[in-house]
Amino acid sequence: MELIVMPASLHRFRSFRVKLAAGVALVHAVLMALFVADLVVEQHRFLHERQVQRGMSLTQGIAQHAVSELLSADLASAQEVVQGFVSYPELRYVAILDSTGRIVAHSEPNRIGMYMSDAVTRGMLSGPQAAAVLIDDGRVLDVAAPVLWKGTSLGWVRFAAGMEGVNRQLRKVTLEGLGFAVLAVGLGVLLAVWMARSTTRGLYGLMAVTDATRRGERNVRAAADEGSEIGRLGASFNEMLDALAAQQDQLLAANHDLESRVEQRTAALAESETALVAILEQANDAFVSVREDGHVVNWNRAAERTFGWTREEAIGTPLAELIMPPEMRSMHPGWMRRYLEHGGTTRMVDRRAELTGWRRDGTTFPVEVAVRVRSHRDGTRFFDAFMRDISERKSLEAQLQALAMEDALTTLPNRRAALLSIPAAQARAMRSNRRIAILYLDLDGFKSVNDRLGHQAGDELLQEFARRLRSCVRASDLVARLGGDEFVVVLEGLGDVADAQRVAGKIIAAGSEPYPLSAGGANVSVSIGVRIVAHAEEAAPEELLADADQALYSAKRAGKRRAHLWSAAETADAGSGS
Repeated sequence: MELIVMPASLHRFRSFRVKLAAGVALVHAVLMALFVADLVVEQHRFLHERQVQRGMSLTQGIAQHAVSELLSADLASAQEVVQGFVSYPELRYVAILDSTGRIVAHSEPNRIGMYMSDAVTRGMLSGPQAAAVLIDDGRVLDVAAPVLWKGTSLGWVRFAAGMEGVNRQLRKVTLEGLGFAVLAVGLGVLLAVWMARSTTRGLYGLMAVTDATRRGERNVRAAADEGSEIGRLGASFNEMLDALAAQQDQLLAANHDLESRVEQRTAALAESETALVAILEQANDAFVSVREDGHVVNWNRAAERTFGWTREEAIGTPLAELIMPPEMRSMHPGWMRRYLEHGGTTRMVDRRAELTGWRRDGTTFPVEVAVRVRSHRDGTRFFDAFMRDISERKSLEAQLQALAMEDALTTLPNRRAALLSIPAAQARAMRSNRRIAILYLDLDGFKSVNDRLGHQAGDELLQEFARRLRSCVRASDLVARLGGDEFVVVLEGLGDVADAQRVAGKIIAAGSEPYPLSAGGANVSVSIGVRIVAHAEEAAPEELLADADQALYSAKRAGKRRAHLWSAAETADAGSGS
């Protein structure tokens, strides 16, 4: 059995050893940086406080000596006191001022007799009679002390000195601290590297065994040492490798058995696939299979008949180019991409949808599509679609829909179509801020024509009246037969009531002309009830027709062959009469 203690290469940038060494070194460096920073700050505070105390002591001493000179007005003696400090290191100036701010002694004699009138001096003169630091900006220290005699201020002493010496000492301390820190960090790095190597030596041995095992070397084992945690881990690791080796032998035996079963299952699947291909080839619906990149991989005979492309032409071609109109092809990759990117959420999969198909000759037709998604063993997904030409079904549906909305005798829209069209006309009137008119028509004397000439003649009369009615209105106006000899006209875009009355008069004139029928001539007249609908009125279509019908009967009671305009008062009268 081979025993591996150290791997061939131990240095990797992200290894635990490097991280451990870097972590220890970093902690050491941070602590040293904090130590040096604290040292510099404390030294700066100490030097600054010492400089301030020295300045305050000198200023107060000068103030005590200047008491007698100011009392006796002996300016020469005061100047001698000041001159004694001219040699003070980094001195900027020393001055004795009287209580008004006039200079009585100065380290620069030519300034004697002048006044110090800057803002700092004014604040000093008007402030409390106590020693104070006036300026402390890191470059200059300016302090002042009052000259007091029995509690009375005789004047002030100003003392200003530079801070260059303090700053030089501070820089010296900083450089010494940095040097010490660099030396300490270097020693810390060496210590961290030694600690990391000694700590992780056994761990890297385990890693070497792991790498060898991954390469297939089953006889490699780790160094076992009961005296350390990693050594005990190595012993446990060796036991695990022994157990894995035994399990691998068992798996090899099971794998041989599994392979034989897979071969049998593969043969059965091949037979099933052959049968499935035969079924798809004989299917009446077009079957198309598409890879997730949009290219066709399967195309049966029904697809050839439906779309006009042969199997050889279709395989490998993007599906959109074969079955979709040119203006819609850009949408096809979009929904497939959304399905693949958003976890299979789309309205096209696992349900039936109706789309517009495109044949090779350029014609379009309605097609019903059912799409399912399946995944291959390698992870590739395929979209399988069954498609059916539903042109005949859609044509039949359209015919049935037209019959449901059309009067069989006159081919005009019927009552149902009229009730569905009136709300749309009301919406258009609201948008255009104009009115509409509903004309409810009835043929006077139509029953006598039926009784005298028969129902066939009555049907001919109704058909002729429908033709005349259409010729009296615009193509955009609705003309419908409600039933029997009752018709309705919906006029849109009216400017005023006179427009509706003019059209009603035109209909009455045209509808009252003689009717030459196959069974003989006939004469009828037209009565009309007119209901004007304001642009903002929201009455239901049934209510509007009822109002127009009421106006129609008012026209009949007034003598027929005329139009009567509905008013709200008629509805009120009808309600009270009932």
